[in-house]
Amino acid sequence: MKDTPHSLKPGYYWYFIDTDPPSVIHIHDTGAASLMGTDYEVPPEDVAEMIQRGETFVWIDPPLVP
Repeated sequence: MKDTPHSLKPGYYWYFIDTDPPSVIHIHDTGAASLMGTDYEVPPEDVAEMIQRGETFVWIDPPLVP
């Protein structure tokens, strides 16, 4: 992974902001993110700003493969 302005590792997260319902966000290898179910991509700098504002990201463990 290239240097990014935040420390979130690539993968899927529950994302919480204020009183909005939680949603799933995908952090890419580049540090950019996309909201699940949309084409909307968030640059790494904006993800870092979201973290600084106190928005919450909770890692979603990948499912176990038998």
